Amino acid sequence: MLIVRYDPDDRVELVEIACSGHGGEEVFFDGVQLTYRFMDEVVSKLAAKGHTGTSSDIGFTFHAGFSVWSMGSLWALDLDPDADEEDERSTVEGVSVAPYSYWDEG
Repeated sequence: MLIVRYDPDDRVELVEIACSGHGGEEVFFDGVQLTYRFMDEVVSKLAAKGHTGTSSDIGFTFHAGFSVWSMGSLWALDLDPDADEEDERSTVEGVSVAPYSYWDEG
């Protein structure tokens, strides 16, 4: 799913891309699959490639101009059939694309 938000001047302010999951098309950046993957793995892979950012209450925002997020609608079992039912790892469910300042300025 693609969502485009506009500012009052009808300029694109934010683009959101939700994961398709279950073998569908996913979002990639710099060779790293972002969506339908564990958040900690995504952040680790991007950090290894030199991409920095800050954590938020629902995900992680990268200085490169995007944020990965989870709304908690997927379980670890959705990605890892061997996961325990109590596994609290969050799954990247979507990516929002906007300048880092979009989130930094509140």
